[in-house]
Amino acid sequence: MKQIITVILLLFITICNAQQSYNIDLLDHWTDTTRLKGAENAIFSDVWGFEYHSDNYVALGSTEGTHIFKIENKKLIELDFKKGKFSSSQVQHRDFKTYKNYLYAVCDEGASSLQIFDLSTLPDSIHKVYDSNQYFQICHNLFIDTLKAKLYACGTDNQGMKVFDIQNPIQPQLFYEYTQNYVHDCYVTNDTAFLNCGFDGLQIYNFESTSIQQLGLLDFYAGQGYNHSGWLTKDKNKYVFIDETKGKKVKICNSESLIDIEVSSIYGTKNYENSVAHNVQIVNDFAFISYYNEGVRIIDIKTDKPKEVGFYDTFHQSTAYKLNGAWGVFVFEKEELILVSDRQNGLFLCHFPIQLYRNLDTTTITSNTPFIDENSKLIYESGETNPLTFSIYDLAGHHVYLKETLNDWITIPLTLSSGAYVYLIQNYFGDVVSHGKFVIGN
Repeated sequence: MKQIITVILLLFITICNAQQSYNIDLLDHWTDTTRLKGAENAIFSDVWGFEYHSDNYVALGSTEGTHIFKIENKKLIELDFKKGKFSSSQVQHRDFKTYKNYLYAVCDEGASSLQIFDLSTLPDSIHKVYDSNQYFQICHNLFIDTLKAKLYACGTDNQGMKVFDIQNPIQPQLFYEYTQNYVHDCYVTNDTAFLNCGFDGLQIYNFESTSIQQLGLLDFYAGQGYNHSGWLTKDKNKYVFIDETKGKKVKICNSESLIDIEVSSIYGTKNYENSVAHNVQIVNDFAFISYYNEGVRIIDIKTDKPKEVGFYDTFHQSTAYKLNGAWGVFVFEKEELILVSDRQNGLFLCHFPIQLYRNLDTTTITSNTPFIDENSKLIYESGETNPLTFSIYDLAGHHVYLKETLNDWITIPLTLSSGAYVYLIQNYFGDVVSHGKFVIGN
């Protein structure tokens, strides 16, 4: 029967729930079961992604050291492995950050050290250029304020936090030692540091000089647990943090006034009373959260009532322990790629259509109305000389078609199954110039 294509200018998507995933596609999965196993058969810990010479790379921690990958053709290619100063089944946590062409690595167990690796020989390998316990042995987390060339080392030797000047990237110099509270993790931008201080809550300081200044404090709030980690939106208007405590929800704060910072909304999964959130990264208005035992969760935080727009469950083992499974998350925004590290199951590479979901609810896009003609052509009269990118997604968020063209139209492939689809048109600079919905029927 002849196909009939109807344009429907409704800018929302009807989602079909699935047990393992929702709007997220698995692209690749890597693991190595030969590595030393700790309690609960845990091997892996945190993950960090970075770009070098226009290619995307990954650092993953394990009980034994640092694994380096390249993402190529949406696949994970392991390039190198560097052993940690302390390599043992007792290792539960390694953390990584990058600055210029260097990777910084720490471990939170044993006779460890700060390690620095030179990335300039990628994609062949990386080279260790610094390995010292001069300032500390163990460290829980790192954060680098790239604007000010400062490295924040949290929970050093189970004490507060140490701040280093890394203007010379391979010769860290101690700048300040913070001893007011134990700092579990932090987020820092332009000397403003959001410190996650466990049961002492959230502390906000300015570290421009060694005469540090407190900017804000949130040490008592509803649903309080162990203040674990957080992330700031790019416009600095919202701050999202995790309480690493069973039954505690994710907190979203209005951060425009640091002095009066408070929790403005909360989010929890359907199983939040029996689950624990762990780490978070914010891209646009989406919070990407690694939930122990429940995989990665994507939360739209644009509105006062956060809503879940995607998830992928990495952990299917049966366990009573609530701190297994998904540990870390990292997002490559431009490529719409998500990295998730799972303590038992390794590294997952996924796709989520960030651009599509970012623009579904907006009413500010102005353009000539696209339409589909009798020849199944999607038309957009741009008048531009630069190429356009046409994307088509099914209603589960799967990317089913992609074409870059200098034409103002594409022919919708007749291989698409009957059903409803969403189109997204981007200009040469990646801006969304139009989007909509159409239906293919028999």
